[in-house]
Amino acid sequence: MNIKKITLLTGGALVSALLLPPAAALATPSIPKNFLLYEKEARKDTKHEHWLLSQNDNLIEVENIQCSGAKLKKDWIARRDLTYDPHMGGGEKTSAERGEQVLLFAKASAAEKLMTEFRTRLTKCGKLVKAIDPKIGDNSVGAARATKSTKSNPVPQTQQFIAVRKGTAVAIYWDMHNDTPAISTLAKHQADATKMAAKLCTIGDC
Repeated sequence: MNIKKITLLTGGALVSALLLPPAAALATPSIPKNFLLYEKEARKDTKHEHWLLSQNDNLIEVENIQCSGAKLKKDWIARRDLTYDPHMGGGEKTSAERGEQVLLFAKASAAEKLMTEFRTRLTKCGKLVKAIDPKIGDNSVGAARATKSTKSNPVPQTQQFIAVRKGTAVAIYWDMHNDTPAISTLAKHQADATKMAAKLCTIGDC
């Protein structure tokens, strides 16, 4: 922060004061490079053979399970996404991915609003999903959904995610796979979410 000291002459007396920069000049909260658990690994893949990294622009959907086409409000102030695909560019039938996302909000209430929306979406899914309560951070939520093959949708799909909030930050670990083996588990997502929950206060307010 650039702080200047000036001396004023007031009523015959010298008065020292500090000139602070305006609020707009203060640094905007951000997510440091390599903050995400898998970010160093992703950045090594410079040819994007398996990893994709997105930050603030060109973002993917906030991964979770929903049973409607509703979109999330984009009220975060910083965000970073990592996606791993073992067979980049493969066919739909053998598609499988996993990922990590961190979202930073200005207020804890905004971060909690996102978590509430996740739970609301799962409630609307009814018996289509299996929800869990991992007990991580300030609060957390997770679920799995398996869509069977039908005539109209011949490719089965399984989705899993766990989201954790700590103060003003939220982290999400997810995976999905079609007619091919899964590349992660809910237990692995929970372990990652637990590890990340211990770091989130370093980028947000707790």
